[in-house]
This record gives sequence, C-alpha cells and structure tokens, in this order.
Amino acid sequence: MEPTIRVLIADDDDLCREILRDAMLEMGARVAVARDGLEALEALQAQAFDILITDLNMPRMDGLTLLAHARERVPHLLSIIITGFGSLESAIEAIRRGAYDYVQKPFKLEEISVVIRNAMEKIAILREKARLVKELEEARNKLSELQEVMGLPGRESREGEPGESAAASMVLFPRHTLPLSFFQPPEDDASPVLAELERLKRLRDDGVIRRDEFDRLKGIIIDRSTSNKPKASS
Repeated sequence: MEPTIRVLIADDDDLCREILRDAMLEMGARVAVARDGLEALEALQAQAFDILITDLNMPRMDGLTLLAHARERVPHLLSIIITGFGSLESAIEAIRRGAYDYVQKPFKLEEISVVIRNAMEKIAILREKARLVKELEEARNKLSELQEVMGLPGRESREGEPGESAAASMVLFPRHTLPLSFFQPPEDDASPVLAELERLKRLRDDGVIRRDEFDRLKGIIIDRSTSNKPKASS
C-alpha cells in the first residue's frame, strides 16, 4: 500500500483549521494542526510532512516567514497558502518563493479541495518516480554483480568488438539476464558442462537467480549436453 500523505495545517482561525483538518481526513491524509507559524515550524522540525497548508497572517510567525523556513528544512514540501481578501500580492509573493498554490479567504470547500487533491496527486507521482529510480538502480547493481560473477566485461567495449556492450550477448529472463554460454552446445568433454553447472549453482546460492530458474537452466544445459553426445555405434 502507498504510504499515507502527511499534512500540516497552520492557521490561527480555529474554525478554518478544523474545516481543513476534517476535509484532509476525508481524503485519507494524516493531519497535524498548528495555531501559528512558530508552532508549525516546531512541528516541521519534529516530524516529516508532505504538504503544508498555511495562512499568511498569523501571530508570532507569519506564513511567508514559515514558508521560507519550511523550504530551507524540507525542500520537497508542497506549500499551499491561504490568504485573506485583498492580499493577492502576498499570495503572488508566496508563489515566487516556492509555494505550490494559494487560495483566498473566504474560500469554498470544493475550491480548496481541488487544490489539495492536485497537491496529493503530485506527491503520489513524485513517490512513484522515486520508486522507479530505486528499482532501476537495484536492477543495475544486480546486473553488475552478475557480470562480476560471470567474469563478463562491463559497459566498456570488448576487444575486437568496438561499440558493442556486454548486454548485446545477453538473453532476457523474467528477473535477470544470463549469458548465452549457458545455451551453447558443450564440448565433448564433460568438464565444461560441470563448470557451467557450478557457476549456475553459485548464482542460485548468491540469490541472483531463483530456484525455479536454476532448475530450468540446469535442465537446458543437461539436455544440450545429452543431445550433442555422439551416439554409440551398434
């Protein structure tokens, strides 16, 4: 399951703060509230949040100052500014300073819900991107480990084959790639076959391939070995 989106609401207006909190809870977010900018900053220092919803005019620390501190501490935080009627210039200044969006008071719940939902969707997209980048990096590391175990060259061109990488001689399996040497007919001598089986076993023991992949590849190697042996003369 996707991690819950964490939202911090900073507003000195009790009614506005409660309305926003209830709306966010209905959207499935985990919510914390603060009554002014300084209390919100303390919450940001104590735990991680994905979205900050803050009023611009608050005691002890205003929304613009809170936004500056928040972006310094949590660069990926999405900030939504709530500004009073006639304070559009302040909202524009907040956007210039990195706020994601703004809403003017008095606002309709449907209006701010759309803004918040868009922010939550952006958070979900950023998380998915980070997950894919992590999976790509893990797959790249697995390929490097496999190349090292099999004694294959890396990305550099092999001698006598300029521009061709090791990937050109690989065949794709559901989770990993294995060299074509596993499928090439063995020599008459049984020692190359045993060597290939030993290398395959090491890959299984190291967790590079699954047991079912090991059994399938072992069967292919043995079948190729048997089919290429010369038949005994009658």
